[in-house]
Amino acid sequence: MTRAKVLIATPTSTMLVSRTAAWREATSYKAVTNEEFDGLPAIAEGRPVDYVRNGFCRMFLQMPDITHLFLLDSDVEPPLDCIERLLALNVPLATGCYPVLMQHGLRWALSNMHEDRRYRLLERLDSETEPFEVDAGGAGCLMIRRDVIEKIKWPWFRWIENEDGSQTSEDIFFFKKCNFAGLRLTVDPQVICNHYKLTNLTALMRAKMKNRKDSQCG
Repeated sequence: MTRAKVLIATPTSTMLVSRTAAWREATSYKAVTNEEFDGLPAIAEGRPVDYVRNGFCRMFLQMPDITHLFLLDSDVEPPLDCIERLLALNVPLATGCYPVLMQHGLRWALSNMHEDRRYRLLERLDSETEPFEVDAGGAGCLMIRRDVIEKIKWPWFRWIENEDGSQTSEDIFFFKKCNFAGLRLTVDPQVICNHYKLTNLTALMRAKMKNRKDSQCG
C-alpha cells in the first residue's frame, strides 16, 4: 500500500477540547517519526460548520499530493492508532465510533436508511470486533479518500431546514450524496472515540424521571 498523506482537518467555532488538541499533537509527531503515513494538521474557525467543512474539501482538492481527508471534530478524541486503523481498511469512507446524546438517550453517530427513507442512528454496534458497513455517520471522526471528494461534487456538506421544520444535518447530506453514488461507510468498531459535551444535568434528570413515569404507566 502506498504511503498515505492525510490532511487532519478540525472545524471549530470557539473552542478546541484539550484532549482533542493533545491527540492532534501526538498524531502529528507520530506522522513525522513513523513510516505509515504523513500527516498535515489544519484547523479552521468559523460558522456554520457546513461552510467550514466545505472549505476543508476545497483546500484538500488544491493539494494533489494529499491522499486522504480526515475530519476530526473539536470535541472528539480518537484512540492514538485511529488513523492507521482507518487507513488499513483501504476503503473510500471509513469512520471510528462515538456516541451522541439524542432525545431518547445515547446513540452511536452511525445510521442506516430505513424504508421511509429516513436515516436512524444505531442503538448498538453491529459488531464490537469486526468492521461493518452502514449508510451514514457523523463527520466527527471521518476518513475520506481523494476519489470520493472528486466524485461527490460541491456542495459536499450542507445543513438543510425542511418546510415542516425538520432538519437534515450536513453530514447526512454528504452521505446521501455518497449513497446515491453507490458508496457506503465502513466502521471500525475498535476505534472508539471519546466525545466531550457540556451537558445540562437537570435536563437529563427530567428525561430520566419522564421515562420512569412512562414505564410505570405502561
